[in-house]
Order: sequence, then C-alpha cells, then structure tokens
Amino acid sequence: MTDYPIFLLPKGEIMITGVIQEQELKLLKKTLFPSGNRFAISNNGLAACIDCEKKIILYGQINNNGDFDYIKIIPFPSIISPKSLCIIKNNIVFGGENNHDFFNNINSHELVVSYSIPSDKFTVVDMPFKEYDKCVDDLLIDNNKVIAVDDIVYPKYLIEYDFSNPDYPYLIKSYNLPENGTYERIRKGTLNEDYVALLSSSFGMDGGGRYINIFRKGFYDDYIRLSQWYGISNNNEDSDKKYFWRDIYLVPNQNILLISSDEDGIGIYRIENDYMSQQDNEDSDSICYFNSWDKKVIKILPVPNDKEKVILVFEEGEKENVKNSYEITSIDDIISNLTNDDEFDDDDEYYDDGYDSGGNDWERDYFDAMTDGQMGDYDDFNGNIDDIDTWSRG
Repeated sequence: MTDYPIFLLPKGEIMITGVIQEQELKLLKKTLFPSGNRFAISNNGLAACIDCEKKIILYGQINNNGDFDYIKIIPFPSIISPKSLCIIKNNIVFGGENNHDFFNNINSHELVVSYSIPSDKFTVVDMPFKEYDKCVDDLLIDNNKVIAVDDIVYPKYLIEYDFSNPDYPYLIKSYNLPENGTYERIRKGTLNEDYVALLSSSFGMDGGGRYINIFRKGFYDDYIRLSQWYGISNNNEDSDKKYFWRDIYLVPNQNILLISSDEDGIGIYRIENDYMSQQDNEDSDSICYFNSWDKKVIKILPVPNDKEKVILVFEEGEKENVKNSYEITSIDDIISNLTNDDEFDDDDEYYDDGYDSGGNDWERDYFDAMTDGQMGDYDDFNGNIDDIDTWSRG
C-alpha cells in the first residue's frame, strides 16, 4: 500500500492516473505505461513500468495533477531480462532472469538487480541460487525488506533482502516453497502484517491449474493450498464449477484473502492458522463467491491511505471492444458476504446444480486460465491447444 494519493489504473491498452476526491474516483491523465505489464509506484510518486514487448523500462515522477513531471525510457540492461519490479526510495529493484549473452551461456537463472536513479547504475544483488531456466516472478515490499519470489522449476524459493540502504542491499534468508505443478509461474504476490499469499499457474500435457498458497509471514513450511484445475480428469470429463482467479489481495490487519474471480466476482477466504500444514491441505471449497455488480472483476487495488477500502477494476465488452470500469468498495461490505458454514453449503449446492459444463470443455477453461485474455477469445483461436504451452513459456 502506498501513501501517495495518485495511483495508476488500467484503461484499455494504457494506464491512466487517478485520485480519490470526496469519496469519488476521478480519472486524471493518460500515461505512456502499457496496460497489462508490471508497474510500481512509490510513496513519493516515483512510478516505473516494464514494457516486455518493446523491451524498455519507463520511469518518472507523477505530480499531484496526475501528470508526469518527467519520464525517462531506458532499454533492458544487458545483465537481466526483467519480469517484476518494486521501488525503494530512489532505486528501482528488478526481478527476472539473467541475460544469456552477458553471461556467455545458454542457461538462464534467477536474478535480482537494483537500479540507482541518481547514479544511473545497475547492481546485481546476491542470489543464493542459480538454477537452470528459473526466474524471479514477483517482488514484494515489507517495510525495508524486499521479498523475491522465484518460479517455474522446482525447487522454488522465497528470498528476503534488506534494503534499508538501497545502494547496499544484502541477503537475509531464503526459504523453500511447495510445488504445485509443472512449469509453475507466479502471477501475483500479496502480503499483510501476518501473511503472505502467492497466486500461480502451471501447465502440462494433461491441462493446467491455478493455485494460491497462503503462509504465515516468516514461517513457510506450513501453508494452506487453494487450487483450480483446467484439464482432463480420469473420466475424461470434469463437471465441477471452475473459477478464473485473476488477482489476490490480503486485507490489512485481518485473516481475510480476497480473490478477483472474473465473471464470478469476488472470492472471500478466511484464513485459519490451525489449518496450515506441511501436508498440502486443500481448502478451495471454503471460498465464498459473490458478484453483486454483475461484471467481470479482474483486479483488486488498495486505496492510498485507507485500509478500509479497495478499488475494484471491472472488464466489460468482448475482444477489441474491452472497456474498464472501477468502483471504490468498503472491505467490510465485501466481507459481510462471507456466510456461515450452513449457508455456504447451500451456496455450494446452488453452484453445483446451476452449472452446465457443456460436456468436456476443459480446453476453453485451460485457454482462459493460461492466456488471461492476452490471446483474445477462445472462440476465435484457430491454433492447437498445445501451442498455448509454448506461448506460456515466454
């Protein structure tokens, strides 16, 4: 959560600045930041974005009017192909994989690099692991610590760095993380005072899945696992209701995880410490879904300087006519939809009875889960479903 009053929102193919005035969300200025790419904004309004298509980094200072006082564009450095970023003071921290040409080899491995804006210099941060074909998929800020989340080939790691002095960061500790599936990639990380949650996806010959692992901060042996599988079951048919998880948000000072679930609105999950285990405790049936907006919910964003509200980002329209809309929502109003056990069982029956699988539609579910809308609509896709595996590997 940032203290800066101006924030960034996706609007079509670009990002737009916004502000909350008198409890209303006001859109301000269009930016050069492309929508759908990783971005970050600091407490003093320094904003940065990775443009993976053009292989450039954009950064600049946003003023109170929502304009950039300046914006600079630099090419990807020779040392790293960045996939994630965060901002600490006047340093932009990048996570990704090493550049093959720079290291004179064909094997990539995970890497964290810090870019000092005042000195215009990239510095490699100590990496305790250098495993083949691995990458740092997300970076989380926890006070003066940066938490790097490593992906895709087991074993997976979570690595903590001390950035109290951003020009001289150092390694604190690393932790092993549980494996969920083949070719697993971290989609999003979120944390609050007590917990860390990671949203990831995997794919293989028999389909793909989305997973959420929830840990107590600093204790990563025990966890809770939530999952959705998009693939062929043993009976070559899967009639279970599927939920398309797109974003996650840990509510500050509470044991509540919110999950943006596309056409199913918001999923609410209450974290129970007693349920955490090393035995892969699956608890997806305990998620309560509701959609009072009758819109696709694609993102859940914090409201600056307000821990009691969130901004919901909706997606409306189809294909080339996709539009975004927004709403400021009270977290208490969302949590009020979390029912007791008896009511939740009734909701489960409603979904089971009301969902028509249309036969074996696993390919559509798999396509939607893996592409996240980046390859258009499934009905317009003329390729082989195996092509999605190749595309997902980047």
